[in-house]
Amino acid sequence: MKKSIMLILNYFITIHLYAQVNTEQQLDSLFAKYSSKDAPGFSLTIVKDGEVIHSYQRGLANLEYDIPINDKTIFMLASISKQFTAACISLLISDKKMALDDDVRKYLPELPNYGKTITIRHLLNQTSGIRNHNVLQDLKGSNYEFEIYTNKQVCELIFQQKGINNVPGEKMLYSNSNYLLLALILERVSGKSLNSFATEHIFQPLGMSNTFYKSSNNEIIKNNAYPYYKDAKGYQQPRNIGIRGLNSTGRDLAKWSTIFTSNHSPFADISKFLTTTDTLNDGTRSTYARGMFVSNYKGYQTVHHSGMDIGMRTQMISIPKENITVILLANTEHINAIDLCYQVLDLFIKPISISGKKVKVYTHKTKELISFTGDYQEINSDLKMSIMMERDTLKAKSSMGAHQIPLVATNKNQFKRISNASVTYTFNTPHTLKYDMVVDFGGANFYFERVQLIDPAKVPVFDYVGEYYSEELGVKYRLFVEDNNLYLCFPFNPKVLLLAGQKDVFGSQNRTRFTFKRNEKNAVSNFTIASEGTVKDIEFKKLN
Repeated sequence: MKKSIMLILNYFITIHLYAQVNTEQQLDSLFAKYSSKDAPGFSLTIVKDGEVIHSYQRGLANLEYDIPINDKTIFMLASISKQFTAACISLLISDKKMALDDDVRKYLPELPNYGKTITIRHLLNQTSGIRNHNVLQDLKGSNYEFEIYTNKQVCELIFQQKGINNVPGEKMLYSNSNYLLLALILERVSGKSLNSFATEHIFQPLGMSNTFYKSSNNEIIKNNAYPYYKDAKGYQQPRNIGIRGLNSTGRDLAKWSTIFTSNHSPFADISKFLTTTDTLNDGTRSTYARGMFVSNYKGYQTVHHSGMDIGMRTQMISIPKENITVILLANTEHINAIDLCYQVLDLFIKPISISGKKVKVYTHKTKELISFTGDYQEINSDLKMSIMMERDTLKAKSSMGAHQIPLVATNKNQFKRISNASVTYTFNTPHTLKYDMVVDFGGANFYFERVQLIDPAKVPVFDYVGEYYSEELGVKYRLFVEDNNLYLCFPFNPKVLLLAGQKDVFGSQNRTRFTFKRNEKNAVSNFTIASEGTVKDIEFKKLN
């Protein structure tokens, strides 16, 4: 009997070890081109049923001293931090110290009255319309290489803005300003710093001993992964990492992930709060919940968030039904953390049909496919998207992309990328959408309109020459012509080429759109800027 039991145990141990070795080999193949011994790298953590089943690291945390990344290496999380800010807000709400539908100006009287009430809920679900402070800083000409910007300075810039991007609750429009303001509100209501509050109520109870918000930009962090970007000279380290939110390790985040995948978590109320999606003004549901995206992937509901900043990329995605979480933290920009996390997930899951029903694939007629083709431009941005057809396949190519991406139909008006099912393209049909095309990157929506582009050779570039000033940004722009091309000059950006798109509209090739206006004499009098889809209608008046 004992011998039989031992044989059975040995069998299962052998199967388990084989599965581990097999997965390691698959990970080696998947991450082969990112696994250099003399370059920055990553930490991958896979959590199943509350346990870390794979902890996989490659590359260096510090290039100067050849310090390798390990499972104790601390990374900046960037926007993954948002779910923790939202979790802290949920605790204040449960203690009745504030309410979801409180007017934000109750706590932030400095915020202008935009004519419509912006609530705590609107900040949490990214529907406030408040302009993204990162974009505002870029447009202002901030020098990230040599200057450090405090939360106070950035909030003051937000409070200077005279307009918002949309009616609160109209649509999800991702803006980091929302969560910077939530952190300020939390500190005013609780009387504690965000780090103190989160440590007391979340990090310590969960045993997340290596998770914290930096107290200053000069703080020394042991086991730190330094961020790196690459230019013509090789890898460089950004001098100013400024406001970057939370720092943590893969193993600490593994502990946090159990609140989404365990049915017995003491933080179940927080998990429910974070993953609850709200109804937009038009009655549709938002894909952004509260510090988390909630979306479908191959038949599974996922909760996830990514992060990106200079020299770093992060992604965390959970499938509650399968009790699995994949966490990828990288200290370099050339690793696509989002795509890689989905590829890792594919090693552990099999696609399922919704409600057990077989999904019928829609087959388009050639005429239907042709109707989707054309030039599109992101609303409040100069990002263009060409939709074309090759044989019987629809393809998409953005003005910032190098390749045409094949699409496959998911229904009559929606397509997905063949290479990444989490990215979908939905085209306008009468009375159903306000936009000609919406591209959904795993819950983050980008809104496009059809455009008619003009011949750049016929543009009267000298019409736009002059100096312009914006009160909201407190900055002067100078436009000049050289070799019959229009250029922009502003702080730390001496010569930015502007390319013509539609009539009286130019783009900087960096998701910034310049729309010029003319007076009754047909002379250019001012222009407005829209950028990255999260800032619009900032006015620059002509000075001469």
